[in-house]
Amino acid sequence: MPNTYSLLCYTREATGREEANNEDIAYSMHLALRLGDDDGARWRPLNENYGIFFAAGVPIAAVPEESRRACTAAAQYAADPYEAPQPASEAVGYGAVMPGVDITLKSLKDPFLFRLADGRFGIAATRTDRGGAPDGSEKSAFLLAVSHDMTAFDQLGLVTLRTRGGVNRPSVAYDAATACYVVSWTGDDGRPYVAQTHDIEAAAGSNEPLDVARAVRSQETRYADDCGIPNAIPGNVVAITAVEAKRLDERFGRIRNVGACVPTQYADATQRGEAARNAILKLNETRAELVYSDGSQSARAVDWDEAQIEAVAQEAAEGTFGVGQTRTIEGRIRQTVYPVPFATERADPSVFAWDFNGEPMFMFIATDDTDGNCVDPHEGRTHMPLRVADSIEALSDEAGGRAREIDLLKCGDLNSEGRRMTGCFWAPELHVIGGKLSILFMPCFDGPDRNPDGTPNGRAGKPDMWTGSCHIMQLKQHADGTDFDPRDPQNWTVPEPILDSDGGTLNPVQRISLDMTVISDSGRWYYAWQQVGSIWIAGFDPSCPSRLTSRPRQIVVPEFAWDNMIAEGPNAIVHEGRIFLIYSGSLVGIDYTTGLVAAPAGANADLTDPAAWTKLDYPLQKSGVYNGRWQLGTGHGMWSHDEDGNLIYVFHNAEYDNGCYGGRDAQVRRVHWSAEGMPILDMQSDEELDPSYADITMKITAC
Repeated sequence: MPNTYSLLCYTREATGREEANNEDIAYSMHLALRLGDDDGARWRPLNENYGIFFAAGVPIAAVPEESRRACTAAAQYAADPYEAPQPASEAVGYGAVMPGVDITLKSLKDPFLFRLADGRFGIAATRTDRGGAPDGSEKSAFLLAVSHDMTAFDQLGLVTLRTRGGVNRPSVAYDAATACYVVSWTGDDGRPYVAQTHDIEAAAGSNEPLDVARAVRSQETRYADDCGIPNAIPGNVVAITAVEAKRLDERFGRIRNVGACVPTQYADATQRGEAARNAILKLNETRAELVYSDGSQSARAVDWDEAQIEAVAQEAAEGTFGVGQTRTIEGRIRQTVYPVPFATERADPSVFAWDFNGEPMFMFIATDDTDGNCVDPHEGRTHMPLRVADSIEALSDEAGGRAREIDLLKCGDLNSEGRRMTGCFWAPELHVIGGKLSILFMPCFDGPDRNPDGTPNGRAGKPDMWTGSCHIMQLKQHADGTDFDPRDPQNWTVPEPILDSDGGTLNPVQRISLDMTVISDSGRWYYAWQQVGSIWIAGFDPSCPSRLTSRPRQIVVPEFAWDNMIAEGPNAIVHEGRIFLIYSGSLVGIDYTTGLVAAPAGANADLTDPAAWTKLDYPLQKSGVYNGRWQLGTGHGMWSHDEDGNLIYVFHNAEYDNGCYGGRDAQVRRVHWSAEGMPILDMQSDEELDPSYADITMKITAC
């Protein structure tokens, strides 16, 4: 008999931000697995006991369809009768929504899992205001979503019932005999009620409420035992197959290294002299193949015993390494564990591997976040710190990287418009654009006496972040095309503001634009950046990188309580035919998270169309324990590569001690790709490489 599994859904009591379990996270649907249906078996929380299904925010009725195109999680939502009418923001005039104004964030309670007639999963839950308070819908409706495998969800909206007497603890079951879905709940009067429909999905968002009847008895099927999960509020349990459990485990469980090997290498016994010697020495580049619990693999460089390789190379050169003979070389798989923190008070970090006229070079650049003041740190001595070294580890504070910082820009330097840049220098990113090493960043300027709406400006005459906008500066090149030395500030062009295709500001709604990055796909170049609390994108020509070539479009809107009214810090990489664009949400601090949207690569997709992107419903990375220590507020990451070509992730986390926030520190770790092709950003060191597999051997056979 094949193994069967049980899947428990639950919410949690909120315990606090320091445990990544504030109301925004607690009031979402969590999942736990166990083998079989034995009540004595232990429930294993998935996703580190963090939420997996979050209620999508609701666009207000005043937002036209064209302006809500980036609200992809709520794409199927109908107009919400439970929301009070309110005016839309100025953003809708530009085909966009403004988080916190045009979209209302939501939470949920009392989730219930059921099977649809075709075997898919359904989720019924009570929708609430963000934070768990009633939002009015609980009087006559419940939230409905469907999913093929519980790793992605289609939110269908509210199923309305013909009652105003309360819909508490809703549940749904499919009755095959009548081909009907039976909806059961408890009214505010404590009595059981039911409704029926042949098409539960069509009922969501319908203007026709389902008829209600009194039930003979309660259909309560929720889990009543102690599930053993701290602070859990159980929903119900459904049986799932081993295949479904494996899928959930691969996405939300921990992936670990379960083996390592090096294939046998072969040497040509007919070779002699230097050719034979060099062929053996080249085997020094042989990598180990690591295997993981989900079936994924990775390759890692090995530090081979040089004396042993030299001895075999000498035998080969002399012709004494004969056909059929085998030699064994010992080695240790290379695993750099970067210092934690990598760089204190350095936020929005960027590490860049670059070829400086044939010389390998690694650079680190970031926002100065001393004491959490990234607008005007050091009392008017704002700067743009650059570190340069011949290895990534040498860029770290521990290796003296901070002491070797170079200030590429300082407070008071002028931009191309002759304006004094006095603050911020936010989120500098290194890219090669049009063949030139480039830095994208946001400076800000002293604030005017009054804000655009005429109110007095509290930052008048001081660095004002709302005056900031995306700029570019590029490294100069010699007449022969070689690069000037990036370590000399004089070798960079004067920073230019990046303007729209008409020469106007990028953000006509709020002025500020920031966190710009580059995406290249199918022969087209794009900038992606943050403005109006969301991710925008537009095309540009690399030969003229200070001017857009298309109208900016909003593509990512923060729609969940976990990304909390802001999406920022985009950065993209292409892997196996997909563009992975990470972004950060939930405001700067210990609640910061990393989200993900993905689009097809090399398929000539229009990346300015929100429909080209698929959004993950939950964070790709969130606060959690890494190598035995809590890291809170992880986010604003950038993809890069280490000396061996391995993909790494550079990001910041919050300094937080005894309830005090002290800014952000940069961190570096390697990325693992799961068997299903998802990036894993929080793999522990012993999960990446089990110490018992670190020592390895390579066999060389002469043939």
